[in-house]
Amino acid sequence: MFAKILINLPIDETFWYNLGRFSGKVGKYQRVKVIFSGEETEGLVLNVSETCPSKGLGEITSPIDKEPIFSDIQMEFAKFVSEYYTCTLSEAVFLMIPKGSRYSKKDGGDNTKIELKVRFTEEQEIAYKKISDNLGKGKIFLLHGVTGSGKTEIYRKLVSDVINNGKSCLLLVPEISLTAQLVDRFSFVPKEIKEVYHSKLTDNERFNIYMDVMKGIKKFVIGARSSIFLPFNDLELIIVDEEHETSYKSSSTPRYNVRDLVRWLSKNKNITTVLGSATPLVEDYYKSLSGEYELLTLSNRYSKYQDIDVEIVDMKKEKENTIISRKVLYEIMNKLEEKEQVLVFINRRAFSQFVICNNCGYVPSCPNCDIPLTYHKSRGTLECHHCGYKEKYVEVCKSCKVSKMKEVGFGTERVEEALKGLIHGHKIFRVDMDSMKEKESYDELYRSLKNGELDIIVGTQIISKGIDIPNINLVCVFYPEFSLRLPDFYASERTFFLISQAVGRAGRRNKKGKSIIQTYDTDHFSITTGVKQNYREFYKYEIERREKFRYPPFYYITRFIFRSEEEKKCLEVGNASRIIIEGITFKRNDTFVSPLLPAPIKKISKNYRYQIIVKSKDENLLTSIQKAVYRELNRKKGVYIEIDRNPISLL
Repeated sequence: MFAKILINLPIDETFWYNLGRFSGKVGKYQRVKVIFSGEETEGLVLNVSETCPSKGLGEITSPIDKEPIFSDIQMEFAKFVSEYYTCTLSEAVFLMIPKGSRYSKKDGGDNTKIELKVRFTEEQEIAYKKISDNLGKGKIFLLHGVTGSGKTEIYRKLVSDVINNGKSCLLLVPEISLTAQLVDRFSFVPKEIKEVYHSKLTDNERFNIYMDVMKGIKKFVIGARSSIFLPFNDLELIIVDEEHETSYKSSSTPRYNVRDLVRWLSKNKNITTVLGSATPLVEDYYKSLSGEYELLTLSNRYSKYQDIDVEIVDMKKEKENTIISRKVLYEIMNKLEEKEQVLVFINRRAFSQFVICNNCGYVPSCPNCDIPLTYHKSRGTLECHHCGYKEKYVEVCKSCKVSKMKEVGFGTERVEEALKGLIHGHKIFRVDMDSMKEKESYDELYRSLKNGELDIIVGTQIISKGIDIPNINLVCVFYPEFSLRLPDFYASERTFFLISQAVGRAGRRNKKGKSIIQTYDTDHFSITTGVKQNYREFYKYEIERREKFRYPPFYYITRFIFRSEEEKKCLEVGNASRIIIEGITFKRNDTFVSPLLPAPIKKISKNYRYQIIVKSKDENLLTSIQKAVYRELNRKKGVYIEIDRNPISLL
């Protein structure tokens, strides 16, 4: 017996192997170990035959699985991912399968019935009924609800309905930090059929959940981005919470976006999808207004007491050069005296953006990348946030050896230090990628906040996403204009999202909340509309700008990045790609092709980076362009071509 095997490497071909002594023990969609190019690797059996249609590569080494761990439905999904994002079928398939292999079967929760009583407002009842009446019909709903309007209550009722129908439901969240409190909100679902799925789990933990889902044991999963690939057989509803978040987009090949995938699942598998957000993506709001999605609006807060006073502090008027304004400090002290919690948000981690010599102007930079090193005072290091390079921080300038280095800019560490220097006797805790590395960190944070063990939280965007703690009644947003300085067409939208979401963290229960925006830019429309949490006003400004400059939703975008340690090779392959692209798009008035230019960050991890951006009104044309460039140039030695469909950043 012979097996046609898809090798777990970024190659397009499949290969035949002799099953040898494992004949009869290995079948379709089981993983096996094989020798390929002199090394042992894994592969997935696609077919088993008594004859070998082509020359085989020897015998398989050993089976990995005792039963099929993939399906025809998943293969159809993988082929879409491969074609749409232009990657090999192998990359798409093994993206979907967790790396673990030890499976311990659990008892299922068949015929589980849930009793859940909810009290809806009139708006909630209308939205719930619309979605409930369309379960399993492949419709996409955009649930636009202001912060505190009760979107989660609707999710809860829908989940109970789906489970009572004997079907499965997937709730996607943008951050692991949100899973703990959502598990709390969905505690009515029996643990026998409920699971949480994210990257902090071990390979075998992820594989066990994957197999439990495939066997129908787990009917409800709360998970991060990769959960979209779990092998449900009877999935009726997908809920994408905080649908505007960038973490739903993968940063590695294939660069998939959950929003693209749920569109395909809804259309091809009749799975109803709910995209929920207080600040929907401009593209999705546009689709809802044009009728592609159905718009459901929750314009009122769940409680009449949830008003928020918002105030802007203009730092240009501060007399002293300080990180924390007098107004912010005064309000924080008041809230602490009232035994309430405070959230301080700044979307930069570390202590300072970079350091500079006052004498000669020397700025320590990454030897691998085209950027200055960031100062992490807590570790005493200068670090690159792109390639991971780090070196010990030395106070005296390495260049002139005369003057001390000066910190420029600030992040979470510096704000934390400033607060601790001004406020004593209170627990101040920092939340960013550096402080939240352990799997249990987010659960512990949520418990500590809920139990009142923390007084002030200083953090990056992690803390602006969906935190619902009753005692947080003051939210301070520091310098949201940071993101506006980036050369990125999404910058205005992200700034509005961050302000609007952060402001909404205050006043979540029966007390009037307060939010303070501390900024040097008091006039930009993304800040003024974010302060008012006025999405429609922001959308009006932003949609006009998008149309004028040919950005989504009016044009689809593919970004090609050419990476190489030799700049000459980047230019050679980049120019060859542009010739191919221009040949396909010749005389197309609906398509725009940029020149080959250095990327905004020209060098990362010793690799030079050049880019071409293609904008087109024809989505199928982009697929053709991607295939042509990949087919002709992908194997050029020494150059890697990144193909980023619907990019969320152009940096």
